[in-house]
Amino acid sequence: MILTTADVNRQNGSHATNNNNRNNRKRNKSLISNDEGVPDLEIIGPEGTKSFLHSLRHFMRRDRFKVHAHEGQYDSSLNNNKASASFTAKKKAKKKKFKGSVETDEIGFNVKSIPISYDASHANDETYDERDLSTAALLITKQAVSYLFATPPIPGKFLIEKAQALNVPRGPMYAQLKKGESVTFVDPDTKEVRTIKSEEVVEKSSPGVGVAVVYCPTLKVLNELKQSKTFGALEHASKRDDAIKHEHLELVVMVHLTPKTIFDDPSYQSWCKGFGPGVDHITLHAVETLEVRAKEEENSPFVSGICGGIRRSFVHDQIFPMPSPSFPNTNNDEKDGGRPICESTVKCLYAEKSIDSLRERVNESGAIECANAVASCNGEGSIQSGQGYDGKDLGELIFTGTGSAIPCKHRNVTGMYLRMNNGNSILLDVGEGTVGQLLRSWKSLLSSDHILINEYRSRLKGIRAVWISHPHADHHLGVLRLLSERSAICGSNDPIVLMAPADMFDFLHEYKSIVPELNQSYIPVDCYDMIHGRENPMGKKLYDELGITNCMSIPVAHCQRSYAVVMDGTSFGRVSYSGDCRPSNRFADVAFGSDLLIHEATFEIGMEEDAVLKRHSTVGEAIDISTKMNAKSLVLTHFSQRYPEIPPLKKTDNGKAMEMPIVFAFDFLRLTPNTIDLAAKLTPALRLLYPREGVDDSEMATGKVTAKDLMSVPGVFAAKGVL
Repeated sequence: MILTTADVNRQNGSHATNNNNRNNRKRNKSLISNDEGVPDLEIIGPEGTKSFLHSLRHFMRRDRFKVHAHEGQYDSSLNNNKASASFTAKKKAKKKKFKGSVETDEIGFNVKSIPISYDASHANDETYDERDLSTAALLITKQAVSYLFATPPIPGKFLIEKAQALNVPRGPMYAQLKKGESVTFVDPDTKEVRTIKSEEVVEKSSPGVGVAVVYCPTLKVLNELKQSKTFGALEHASKRDDAIKHEHLELVVMVHLTPKTIFDDPSYQSWCKGFGPGVDHITLHAVETLEVRAKEEENSPFVSGICGGIRRSFVHDQIFPMPSPSFPNTNNDEKDGGRPICESTVKCLYAEKSIDSLRERVNESGAIECANAVASCNGEGSIQSGQGYDGKDLGELIFTGTGSAIPCKHRNVTGMYLRMNNGNSILLDVGEGTVGQLLRSWKSLLSSDHILINEYRSRLKGIRAVWISHPHADHHLGVLRLLSERSAICGSNDPIVLMAPADMFDFLHEYKSIVPELNQSYIPVDCYDMIHGRENPMGKKLYDELGITNCMSIPVAHCQRSYAVVMDGTSFGRVSYSGDCRPSNRFADVAFGSDLLIHEATFEIGMEEDAVLKRHSTVGEAIDISTKMNAKSLVLTHFSQRYPEIPPLKKTDNGKAMEMPIVFAFDFLRLTPNTIDLAAKLTPALRLLYPREGVDDSEMATGKVTAKDLMSVPGVFAAKGVL
């Protein structure tokens, strides 16, 4: 695993060490190697990588999964440490243990890092003034790290026919010749002593294959890269004749992580040409400005997720808006063979032919006909309104992620955007990728006249608060990018209210020492300090900016410091969100009479043992809580990533529960107070898009203990490692 950049705090011209030297020993102990000295994961990155990894301990514990971290200059070919020796010894021991197994040689590769330090101003370029000492003190030294991955030379083929013709005895001498050594023996035919050189029976070796990953954010870094011995040797080798070139590394691919303006610069293009015509150049342009981000964010690599969003948009284009529908630059015009990663794949989804093909498949499923019938009964006419977002002061709820644990090809991790009638908003959990998903969703809702950087800035500024339900990474890692983007727009004078468990603030406190531009980007509120019955410390600010009259947390059963939230005064009325939890009667009591309940439904009905074991809820349990709560509407989310389809509902639900609108959330789902009922009625049409074809139980491999087996063991929850 590699990292390309990290920020090192620099104030008044000097590096802030943050006691790194004193803490390195402690950090290395927590990151590197287990009792046997075997690293499970090698991470190579810039200065600050160990500090960053160490900060993750506040919400991530993997005692049996260890990490070996390297910062700055690194060359794996020179890394002859004890861990590597122990790893080699362990492999040999395993081979001896399994004598009957077929042994295969593993071809390794070397990794070499090329770190380059450079000065950069604070991310908030709008407020930076080099004449102002207060902003000049926020100068940051960043370290850009590029990498070279290289395989060893590929040995030439041993020509056994030639060896036999030269009467070389079989056995150890064959092995010596393969190693490049000469052998001497008595020829059985002539009885004379003969010496055979390796090149007589072994073909020439092929050069090792090299792949370079270049991170070049500025022209100053480019000048340093040109002076690098590593890249200089590669340029020099490309100019050699074929007779010599085979003895050296052959560079075949360069991946450029650069801003487009840097990549297009004549000096950069000239440098790329210096590596010869045989090198393929792949570009993944780093974002320079918010303007570029607003234009380029649509190039999502999640093809299945985007494709699913397009299909759902045919069911109802306002409730399920098509994500990022337009790509103004359809031509691949990169210079000198450079081609953008993922761009061509994603763009082809929006070609007219591809959209027509998807529409035909949706039509064949019967989903469009079913949705039209629902819309007609609802007095809406055709489902395809084509009117776009009208900009009225109605609140909206957008789901940026509806899956659990990790992103999959159908669903991103948890995130919700709740907008008020005044245009300001609050985020309910911020899984990784939330900001990108938001941008795609916003662009799909706005007409071309509104797709402007000003709108993007306005909506990011309008995010006035964030609620984090618990310290699991799939619910909060996206807050780092959110704070960074808002800091670039708003500076340090417009912090958001961040309501989260204490673990989150411990993590951010340490993270800010690496990324100082996050300083003063948020106002911390511990969820514990706003438990039902206590006054929210930021209650007045929430009311002034969002109209929220009451915002309180309720402890729930999931992991340590897990909370649900109840908010009054939103554009939807009383909104309650469960976070991740087992069904909670206390939550139902405090949130009684909710206008909208958003509840996790990780497992389908019939998987209650799994839900208890992993401290989640099933679809049926979530519906039961909504009934006890007397909620007016229910949205189910946080589905297991094992299946993309809609789980079935109970057939024996009482009449009251079934009369309540129940919506199954998907990524990019957009609800308004007026469309919840219609969204619930469209569920049969969505089921036609996702026919149940059986659950993929591949992760429940044979031999593993099932949830039902564990539940049958008395006192199982007291056993170490179960929860």
